[in-house]
Amino acid sequence: MTLFEGANMTLRYDAAGAPAFSDLSLSIRKGDCWFLSGPSGAGKTSLLRVIAGLETPDATRLVRRFERPGFAFAEPRLLPDLTVAQNLSLVRSDGRDMMPALSQLGLQDMADRPAATLSKGQAQRVALLRALSTEPDILLLDEALGGLDAGRWEAARDMICRERKRTGLAIIEVTHDPARRLFQGQSLSLDKARETR
Repeated sequence: MTLFEGANMTLRYDAAGAPAFSDLSLSIRKGDCWFLSGPSGAGKTSLLRVIAGLETPDATRLVRRFERPGFAFAEPRLLPDLTVAQNLSLVRSDGRDMMPALSQLGLQDMADRPAATLSKGQAQRVALLRALSTEPDILLLDEALGGLDAGRWEAARDMICRERKRTGLAIIEVTHDPARRLFQGQSLSLDKARETR
């Protein structure tokens, strides 16, 4: 099943500026793993935003056949005054026990801590759990695990692997360290560096 299809996509933020990307085509199916590469400013984050429905490019074809994207950014974007549990409950309203997932990522003692007191690595793990808590059809990772040590990174990968096996989750990942790709899969290089916002 195709979850996203974009043909001849061009994204411009304003009429005078260079496009974030142009004439780009991409098709993502259930269970796919995509790795986006390219220098800073090449349009990787912009493409993730298009896939998620946060931006709309000019395109000859643009189809989204998923209901729930999960998006984890390089900056965790947690609400600082809320606890870890409260941040997760914003998207997780089904009453499921979140402690097993917190424990798997070494966060079992953090549920009642305000997000503002977390280290970057802790906050990134909470942000990943938040993205997965929506039970997404497609998971978009924008340098989302860059602050994790090897052990925590492997635990996060294992969690994502289990979710992918269980649900057929499609994963689109941006990382500047190809050695830390979560999965071997299809690659798309956006190699024209441009200033984007």
